[in-house]
Order: sequence, then C-alpha cells, then structure tokens
Amino acid sequence: MNNYKYFEQDGEKYHLKAQFVFIAFLGGIFLLGGLLLAFTKGSADKAVMWIGYAMALLGALVLLRLTTKTTIDMENRQILFKRHFLTSEVAYSLDNFETFVVASTVSLFGITMNGAVNMVLNINGKEKLLMLNQSIFTVAPLNNMVNEALQIMKLED
Repeated sequence: MNNYKYFEQDGEKYHLKAQFVFIAFLGGIFLLGGLLLAFTKGSADKAVMWIGYAMALLGALVLLRLTTKTTIDMENRQILFKRHFLTSEVAYSLDNFETFVVASTVSLFGITMNGAVNMVLNINGKEKLLMLNQSIFTVAPLNNMVNEALQIMKLED
C-alpha cells in the first residue's frame, strides 16, 4: 500500500485530503471580519454595514469549500467530484482527462500570492475545469499533489 501525502487510499479509491487549516483560516477571517465590520463601524454607516455583510457572505462561501470531496476511483476509472454538501456528486470518466494546470498570481515584487491547481477535462469537445487545491506564497505543494495524482492515475511513475 502506498503512503500518499495528499490522498487517502481506500481500496481502489483515492480521496483528496481537505485543506482544512487553509480554508478554515481564510473563511474565518472573512466571516468574522465581515461581521465585526457590519456590527461595529456598520452601525453608524450603512455602506460599511453592507460591505461587512458581503465579506461575511464571502467567508461563509469559502467555508462551504471544506465540504468539497474529490475522489479518483481507479476501479471504475472515474473522478468523483462534489463541490460542497449542498450539491450532488458528479462522476467524470478518466478518459476525458487532459491535463492539470497549476496557475499562480505573482505580485510586482516576484512573490507568489496565490496558486491553484485545476484538473482539465474534455467532455464532448467542451473544456471543464475542476479546482482541486489552492495555496498561498508557493506552488510547490500543488506540484507535489499533481505528481501524486498522476502516479495514482498511472500516467506517470
């Protein structure tokens, strides 16, 4: 049995581990900051109150990402993807897999501010992107996760 850092193996299914700390921190900052803004400064200024509510809503949406589930099912050669607990699971055939894209946003000073890895699928001639993970300040963990996924999918040794 292989020991993966980013995936948990369950027979022929490989579940992508959730980025609990990163997502909870980011969502919590926006949720708490928005509520704090809305109920302190926002009590005197309606525009600030609505900005606080928008920040809190954004934080809640980020926290929904904690319930995302991505599974590589090698027995059925599928990728099972569930955006969050309010949506149903969707199965994509591994035959539709094209590539992974690791993208980063770099600041003026050359610092990587944000990184994201997407799985690119070609379904009936249309491109479908599945966001798998994000990072800040570096894309090295995303590249390592992609290497593990390629190994699991038996596309690279």
